[in-house]
Amino acid sequence: MKSNSSKSSPTQALRWFFLGWVLLLAVIAGSSALNERQRLLGELQSEANALHRQASQRADQHDAHLTSLSALAVAGTDERPDLFLDVAHTILRFYPRIEAVDLVSLNSSATLLSSRTNVNADLAPQIRNAARSSTGKLVLLSLPDTPERYLLVKRSPNSDQARFGLALQVDAGELLNSDSAFWARPSVSKRLLLPDGHNLVGGSSPSQTQFRKVLGSSSQPLIMEAGISPGLTDLFPPGQLLAIMAVASLLYMAAFLGLRQFMRARQAEKRAQLSAQEVRLAHALRVNALGEMASGMAHELTQPLTAILSQAQAGRHLATRAGADDVAPVLNDIAGQAKRASAILDRLRNWTRPRSSTSQTTSVSDAVRGVEQLLKMEADRAGVQMQTGLEGLELSVRADPVELEQVIFNLARNAIEAASGSRDHLVTISASRAGKTIHIDVSDSGPGVPADLRPRLFEPFVTGKPDGTGLGLALCSRLTERMGGELSLVEDREKTVFRLTLRDAGGDVKDAAE
Repeated sequence: MKSNSSKSSPTQALRWFFLGWVLLLAVIAGSSALNERQRLLGELQSEANALHRQASQRADQHDAHLTSLSALAVAGTDERPDLFLDVAHTILRFYPRIEAVDLVSLNSSATLLSSRTNVNADLAPQIRNAARSSTGKLVLLSLPDTPERYLLVKRSPNSDQARFGLALQVDAGELLNSDSAFWARPSVSKRLLLPDGHNLVGGSSPSQTQFRKVLGSSSQPLIMEAGISPGLTDLFPPGQLLAIMAVASLLYMAAFLGLRQFMRARQAEKRAQLSAQEVRLAHALRVNALGEMASGMAHELTQPLTAILSQAQAGRHLATRAGADDVAPVLNDIAGQAKRASAILDRLRNWTRPRSSTSQTTSVSDAVRGVEQLLKMEADRAGVQMQTGLEGLELSVRADPVELEQVIFNLARNAIEAASGSRDHLVTISASRAGKTIHIDVSDSGPGVPADLRPRLFEPFVTGKPDGTGLGLALCSRLTERMGGELSLVEDREKTVFRLTLRDAGGDVKDAAE
């Protein structure tokens, strides 16, 4: 079984490695395609704006040519027709997109001058009618028999006394011609439309029109449209994609090896943690052994304490018969303290063995007063003032009276030691009701609990005192748990506050009374 497991583990790791690699490449390919599409859309906008500016400038040049030719026509076409034609041919030679220049008379049906070798008979009436219909603006005419061409007609002079109709035949395809390699892409489309929507260049509308704008020429408000439908070769440039995938694969391999090394380090840390837990378990066994020793010590001390109790009770009876009233309270107190010590030692003897609960309705005020009496002399020696402030409060909890007093005693004694070195020298024991629970707080004006000890504060043998055993708070926590409560350090207070939370027994008392 071990051999099969060791063989399958590398195979499984290799399978996960290739699966992650494939997923990474898929994600990279998808991200690269999205980025490339956004880049192409951005490039389309940039290239289309540049081409739009160029086409607008070319259209404005047409206005200048018409103005020059119109001046020549008005100045004396009858006397010098050769001059008009020379200028027209010069324009054609330097501006290939202008294919022909025509001049017709508005007062007759004759074509006066033309750069064409063969003049279509239907052309002159079209130019004449367009010039006559002009109100001062240039007129754009489509040429059904000549695709991708349009006529730009101007009356000359440009007034109601116009005598001529002047026209330029423009190649619309050359108007949108560009040297940029972007427009050579099969996925890129562009077209040019007349203001009335008649298509001049580009065929049907692009499948995705991302750019639409009117040319900047006021005389030729042609509409330019452009779009791009990226294909696989556009979205996945082979060289770029291979380079990205190669780099990603190297980074993935480095990350995989780093993660593998990290996992090995984590496994080593877990093994170290297990070893530390074994050490703590051995420590717990030593705590158990200490409990057994304490149980034996409690058994040995029970007999002398019982003898003390018997002698104290006998002394009390003798003092009563002899009339020594002053001796009776002292002996009474000796008997009470002996009973208390015996009960505490009995609880210590039962510390390490399960037993049935002896919880009962216990007065919080009585427990606090008992602790105050026990620690009064010690507090006076340390110069510490103890405040309780429980007068008039009738609070009761479900707890063992001795255990409750022992917990409060330990907390208060620790508080006295902490407050003895402070400026205020103050220890406060307070109690309050919160819903169905009772909070008993023991606070002091000491320096507080060190931050490194707080997570392990209630563990055995953890202490901040140079000569401490680290068993006091652990014992208090265990006793509180046996009473069904919780002992905690309140974190959000300026002073050090230990809180004992127990179930409120006030409702139980009322139910029993009813």
